[in-house]
Amino acid sequence: MFYNKLFGCFALICVLTGVAFATPVTVVSISDDFASIAQSIGGNHVNVISLIKGARNLHSITPKPSMVMHLKKADLLIRLGMDQDSWIDGLIHVAKNSRLFPGQQGYIDASKNIQKLEVPQGSIDGSMGDVHLHGNPHYWLNPENGLVIAKQIKDQLILIDPDHSADYQANYQDFSKRLSAKILQWKQALVLYKDYNFVTYHKSWSYFFDAFNLNKVGDLEALPGIAPTTSHLVALSNTLKQSKQPAIVLTTLFYPKKVSERFAKKHDATFLFLSSNVGSAGVTSYINLFDYLVDSITQ
Repeated sequence: MFYNKLFGCFALICVLTGVAFATPVTVVSISDDFASIAQSIGGNHVNVISLIKGARNLHSITPKPSMVMHLKKADLLIRLGMDQDSWIDGLIHVAKNSRLFPGQQGYIDASKNIQKLEVPQGSIDGSMGDVHLHGNPHYWLNPENGLVIAKQIKDQLILIDPDHSADYQANYQDFSKRLSAKILQWKQALVLYKDYNFVTYHKSWSYFFDAFNLNKVGDLEALPGIAPTTSHLVALSNTLKQSKQPAIVLTTLFYPKKVSERFAKKHDATFLFLSSNVGSAGVTSYINLFDYLVDSITQ
């Protein structure tokens, strides 16, 4: 009896003082990159779950039953889009969570408002390799796009949870301010590398190079998704020799290391084997991802 009265008094105090207890908005993200941004915007009002942890090739993911369970409980889904995570469509169908259907307020295609790079023109066939029909999907590697993604997340959270719209707006402003200031610092740090020749294994870094005005001379892959060939590597070697500028070979963690390392050694180039995602190599947040990348290049 005493505890019932005590609980009743406590509940009455909460009502009179305007204190409210709300269930956090459950956000399911395709990757830790988008999850980090969502956490920055949602703060204490969200519970964020990432389906893909750390540095993973998002082109080749095998869905798991646990992912369906996450989607069943989700209020908001953030996907990569550009037909690179089409497997999520099947999970949405199986989960039968109408909040996450395309066009609903619980659905975000993070690529929606991104200015896409390397969109192919004309007819496409298998001889061109693994060409992405809607352009290069590694768009989170331009931090300016992080601002675009953050706004989209903020707008959807306000639709889903209008009671905390002021907090979402304030968190978004804070995140945008911090990220914008960092972008200026990163650009200043990388200006010394504008004459370097960058070589990558796969076309993973196009948005990063575009963001910081860095010069990529080629990829080790003969074509996207096609392993390096001797003739292709010879041609790329000749390009580097003719340039006579210092070179950096940059390879993402989930691509072959040895061939990239050998190529770098042959050309007396710096070799960097780096994560392109939050959640690996000690990278703890979206902003920290670029601190890590810029520090790795400049040091």
